[in-house]
Amino acid sequence: MNDVDFVQELNFSYYQKRRRLIGCQSKCLIFKYLLILLMIACLVVISLFATKNYSRIVSALKVARTFVYFTCEPYTISENRSFFERDYPQANLPQEISNSSYQDSLRQLRSFRLVVLSCARNIENHIETYRNYIEPIIDLFHPSSSIHILESDSTDQTIVKLRQWSRVHVYFYGRLSRSISDRTERLAYCRNILLDKAHTLSADYIFMIDFDIFAMPVSSFLTNFKYHHNDWSVMTATTKGHYYDIWALRTLSDSVMNYDIWHRIWNLTKSPEHYCSESLVNQIIGVHTKQIPAERGLIEVRSGFGGAALYKLNSTRGCRYNGTGPTCEHVPFHSCIREKHQGRIFINPAFRII
Repeated sequence: MNDVDFVQELNFSYYQKRRRLIGCQSKCLIFKYLLILLMIACLVVISLFATKNYSRIVSALKVARTFVYFTCEPYTISENRSFFERDYPQANLPQEISNSSYQDSLRQLRSFRLVVLSCARNIENHIETYRNYIEPIIDLFHPSSSIHILESDSTDQTIVKLRQWSRVHVYFYGRLSRSISDRTERLAYCRNILLDKAHTLSADYIFMIDFDIFAMPVSSFLTNFKYHHNDWSVMTATTKGHYYDIWALRTLSDSVMNYDIWHRIWNLTKSPEHYCSESLVNQIIGVHTKQIPAERGLIEVRSGFGGAALYKLNSTRGCRYNGTGPTCEHVPFHSCIREKHQGRIFINPAFRII
């Protein structure tokens, strides 16, 4: 074979392969379009079927959800009394003082300095209520008493409205959530900063308040002074309708509400019994949220809060809020008060947020 024949054979082979490739590509393209048409047809059929049988499909889904629900095991408890209705040690509770002694205590408030502390975020709609209830309370105390609010992460008109309130000291911390993402840790950080400010002001009493729920008549606040000054370190509040702040609660009992309720629920949801989440919450939390009658009298606890708490400043020295874990930031703070200062902490059912 000469060189010319060789070249011609190569060209013939090249064009032959090219024709085959083009033919293959054409077939692939046709197959691709057929596949797309098939998918469109399937979607049309499915849509028509779903439209025609909508009610049956919905019913089937309801049955499926019901089946899934009943595959979990309802959690039950043998004791349905709330924590304050159960019998556990409550010794040497402070007794109410006489009416004349009570009136003397109220007159002496003018010589004591009260520092009010609150963390704030998106509380634009609560400022007026908070102001209307807190100013009459702070007016009972020495004129040097003051209100301090730490604001962060608000996206409404909170900052603008707080700046319009001349009587309050406000500290703006911007986007604090960028550096402290966990809400409980952020609250602990905020409360610690405010606590330090109260210490520098040499307050006699600290009134720590949840801004967004606070509404308390003066008469409710003053019930804390119906007991001898030396018999208590902390008075924690209750709320109208129910006792909601279960996470902060630790009773004196070794078995009744002396544990982190959310950790208890999380652990039970992972148990082999596969308990229903709703029944866990209802049984473990719901039973303890009953409203405490105002006439019930003081209840000593290891920890509590209830949206507001009145502290003697000296009982808080060297103690810090801590929300890591996660755990409620009040629990380690109150543990320190009891261990370091032998402080006594009470729920006062008459000290009520309305």
